[in-house]
Amino acid sequence: MARDSYYPFYGWLLITGATLFGANLAWDFGLFKKLLTQDITYLSSIILILFSFVTVYLGLAAWKLSKQIDHTHGYKKNKIESSWVNEHLNLLQWQRKQNSNESELLLARLVERIHRGHSNGWFFSDVLMRLGLIGTVIGFVLMLSTVYELKDNDIQALKSLLSTMGTGMQVALYTTLTGLGGALLISIQCQWLDRCADGLVSKIIKIGMQDASAVKQDKTD
Repeated sequence: MARDSYYPFYGWLLITGATLFGANLAWDFGLFKKLLTQDITYLSSIILILFSFVTVYLGLAAWKLSKQIDHTHGYKKNKIESSWVNEHLNLLQWQRKQNSNESELLLARLVERIHRGHSNGWFFSDVLMRLGLIGTVIGFVLMLSTVYELKDNDIQALKSLLSTMGTGMQVALYTTLTGLGGALLISIQCQWLDRCADGLVSKIIKIGMQDASAVKQDKTD
């Protein structure tokens, strides 16, 4: 096993570790307690739960990608039938036997195959951001709805108005903070896995070209 074969998973661990450290600081400052008690829509809690599941999902994708990188590095020594590099090279061999010229289709298949494991992370990042924006809208609706319901001008009515407006503002700010923060962290993980996946694609393409050159040389000899 090459020492750096599992760098996608190590990178994910580093990002997750930094996230947990930040979460620990937020816990110490009581931010999570405020999110649970002052967000009456519970959207912040839903965003945090979804963020946790997506992070675990991306961790599994990082581990799978790391294993495939390891298989690619040791392809010549130990060929594994189910590895992505072996599947791609088998298709290239079949293509040469059929005298087919569909290398672009095979390349597109390879890219989709490698990126498939974590590509849904971008979708969930967008979902978290939109949930945060929905909470923002709900918070402003709660805040402004009391203005239209105000009929009396006494101090008690104004206190009630300010209290309700404060609740709406808390919902708007907490859900926006949670949604945007979660989306940002998921995007960082997806960007890292995309870079690692692109590196694996380049490595497999290089191996395929080397095999093609070796086949041509054998025919010439």
